[in-house]
Amino acid sequence: MTVEWGDAPAWAALVVSVGAGGVAWRALKHAKTSASASEISAQAAVRQAAAAERQVELAESAFEAAKEQAAKSHLPVDTDATREALTSPNPGYVAWWVEFKPKNRYLLRNLGSETARNVEIDESRIRCAVRGDTRADTVPPLASMELLLIPAYGAPKPNEIWIRWDDHPEWVAVPLPA
Repeated sequence: MTVEWGDAPAWAALVVSVGAGGVAWRALKHAKTSASASEISAQAAVRQAAAAERQVELAESAFEAAKEQAAKSHLPVDTDATREALTSPNPGYVAWWVEFKPKNRYLLRNLGSETARNVEIDESRIRCAVRGDTRADTVPPLASMELLLIPAYGAPKPNEIWIRWDDHPEWVAVPLPA
């Protein structure tokens, strides 16, 4: 079978197949970027879980030190409630995840087991237009804050958003999905 130069359907098929290849290449590029952002977010969640475990270990050692100090002073101390809070099988923690929704909408979701209080997003680190919730009194477990990031007039969307809450006064970067 040979293709003649004047064969219009063959040329149309060639143009369509080259276009489909371009679309597939672009989709692959976006999939790799999204996978990279997901991997970074998963690593951050692992670091937060490890930090929570270290915090529990430190709290338990502080509890033991306080108990020893109380024993030395010969004063009765009721430690049942404190021991219950510190040695419960699931100590509370806050972990963040950002979900992308259509039309530049993002949901900042608390995946932890504890309510985050006085949550604040650092708008000074976001160069594009921001609409929606940048502050919340409480974000219970599995609840979210909706954010709209509008890349207009040459201002790009950020790669991450920086947040803080009562139990974590330092700013924490949470990566945005691509």
